[in-house]
Amino acid sequence: MKALVLCAGRGSRLRPLTHTRAKASLPVAGRPVLQIVLDYLLRYGFYEVGVVISPYQNELRDLVPDWGEQRVSFIVQDQPRGIAHAVQVAQPFLGDEPFLLYLGDNLTDEDLTPALRRFHQAKPSALITLREVANPTAFGVAELAGERVTRVVEKPAEPPSNLAIAGLYLFMPAVHGVIERLRPSNRGELEITDAIATLVNRGDSVLGYRMAGWWQDMGSLDGLITANALLLDQIQTRIDPTAVLDEVQVQGRVVVGKGCMIRRCRLRGPLVIGPHSHLTDSYVGPYTAVGDGAQMLHVAVENSILLPGCHLEGPALRLEDSLVGSGAEVWVREGRSISLLVGDDSHLLIPPDRR
Repeated sequence: MKALVLCAGRGSRLRPLTHTRAKASLPVAGRPVLQIVLDYLLRYGFYEVGVVISPYQNELRDLVPDWGEQRVSFIVQDQPRGIAHAVQVAQPFLGDEPFLLYLGDNLTDEDLTPALRRFHQAKPSALITLREVANPTAFGVAELAGERVTRVVEKPAEPPSNLAIAGLYLFMPAVHGVIERLRPSNRGELEITDAIATLVNRGDSVLGYRMAGWWQDMGSLDGLITANALLLDQIQTRIDPTAVLDEVQVQGRVVVGKGCMIRRCRLRGPLVIGPHSHLTDSYVGPYTAVGDGAQMLHVAVENSILLPGCHLEGPALRLEDSLVGSGAEVWVREGRSISLLVGDDSHLLIPPDRR
């Protein structure tokens, strides 16, 4: 079975960072999202993967190393015209075979084995993964009778259930014929929810599978920070022997990359510090991922993602729940706790508060 990963979205909730990079290239727990997704799919035997990208996301091609058994093909979607349109564009790659559809702005640790087994045994037209959520109006929502899906609706004002359609789907090739006959929604897109609704309404078997593991939409700042924390919870301590740690306190699970220079700092994990980073007189707290070559001086950081090459300097900057772009420089001249979303190569000087 092939897998299709969709990465061509605009990433509007993560601007300005997504003005200059694809959302799937952003690092979470020290690794680009696309690499994490491909690794996850390989774990369940998906050796042929198509990745749908926009014409301006060629940096994603550079993120795919030699995965050995896994072969990755890139498919260009000229315009972001919806999930179902992306499947339509990828139909020549998918052929006349069942396939898994994975939304590239979602991360999960779900054990896919039971869902795959059920799909192969029951042979439904579709199997959709579902997750109970507190805010179903923000998602596509499914209604079930047992395990059979009886209704799906996109972002309903009055949800029929609290079961959100998560970012993993299994389809038989019959869905291609349904997508061919879809009309664009009010937002001008071909909706995968409409394709699933068509299958349900014509009497096809569509099954719902309730996810047991965690699932996180990381299309927003909060989602990305949450996904970062969930993945950091899985790390084990690893300090590269080439790293220099001088008067450094280490608590909890910490990963330090090669060539790092860390002096008079306190590290409290779980956290990751990328190779060749320089940290001095600083505190790096839980659920922080520091990108390669970052520089920090007189800084305290917690629950944040710092992209490669950024420069943070106090004398008393305390950063929380933040995302700082590659090459960005942030200076704070008076101590305070702040939360930031800073784009690549930005220069931000925060003056003293004179109120």
